Amino acid sequence: MQIGVITNPNSRKNKGRTNRAAQLRNIVGDFGEVHETESIDSIKPILREFLRKRARYWVADGGDGAMHWMIRVGMELLQEEEFKSQDINLPTTLPTNGGTINFMTTNLGIQGNAEGLLSSLRSSIERGRVIQEVEVDSMLIEGVEVTDKGDVPFRTYGFAVAAGGIGQRFFSKYYEEDDPNHQSIIKILGAGVLSAPFAFTPLGAIPGMPKSFKNYAAELLKPTQARVTVDGMVLPGNDFTGIHLAAMSINFGKLMSFFGKADQPGLLHTIVGTASPAAIIRNIPRMHLGKQMRGKNILDRACRKMEIEAVSDELLAPIIDGEPYENVRKLTFSVGPRIRVPKLVNQTKH
Repeated sequence: MQIGVITNPNSRKNKGRTNRAAQLRNIVGDFGEVHETESIDSIKPILREFLRKRARYWVADGGDGAMHWMIRVGMELLQEEEFKSQDINLPTTLPTNGGTINFMTTNLGIQGNAEGLLSSLRSSIERGRVIQEVEVDSMLIEGVEVTDKGDVPFRTYGFAVAAGGIGQRFFSKYYEEDDPNHQSIIKILGAGVLSAPFAFTPLGAIPGMPKSFKNYAAELLKPTQARVTVDGMVLPGNDFTGIHLAAMSINFGKLMSFFGKADQPGLLHTIVGTASPAAIIRNIPRMHLGKQMRGKNILDRACRKMEIEAVSDELLAPIIDGEPYENVRKLTFSVGPRIRVPKLVNQTKH
């Protein structure tokens, strides 16, 4: 077995599509299998079978979120005695540009949809072509989740994290959109900038101003209370207007670029600070150009390890590869294993 594909029929991009799994099975043919999965519990037995059948390629019919769960579960399975004793590595993994967030495919220049990418992969295998691969750094993320049964440790892997402040609040609003896209980015940024004078100056007292508008920037720029340590250095303050980290550079809707230093192997890139709302707004042009953030109380640098711990009743709610995590007390980030991704040729574009 060469190709193992997972697809979620209830994902945002697959809603309304009928017979999605059958469509992908027709493309894969005798070279692999396609299975539907709707939860993390259903992913595990599918990927366990892919490992047993020695699937060379794992394909996620989705974006960064689908890739995130595939890698997380895959890494957990490799620690099971059945596979650990055989010294099996994580198979080559392929994201397919089908998610709300597609940072990885954008970073690697992988173009096309799942149908085109799978057709290219099958064709290359069928004809015996050499499929080029690239290795990318991941982050090892170790955390503590607060549950009804007490604190529960967890481990996952990721590539980009909005752990608190503007990034995390931004994604919360982004996912509230019916169809999140680059227009949504413009809408959220525009509303935040326009409402800021009314949220943070006496202009907010003007009668007749809609409360939802006045509160928009305040909600978007609400600090996250946390203790942050970067490479052993405890950062001053507890009210962070931004806590962000990535293992690769990202381009968000071709409108904002961040984390260029993470493209150097073995390094993460953090953007974190207790900057004022005005300082954040002044940096929007630099975000668009992919330049380093400037301003008092803004740390924008490469690192190898970062720790975050909630210091108030409000627990952390990080967004990891577009996936929301909730009720988190503590997070530790370090450089994770390198993930192999195929770079296909003759890909069908959207």
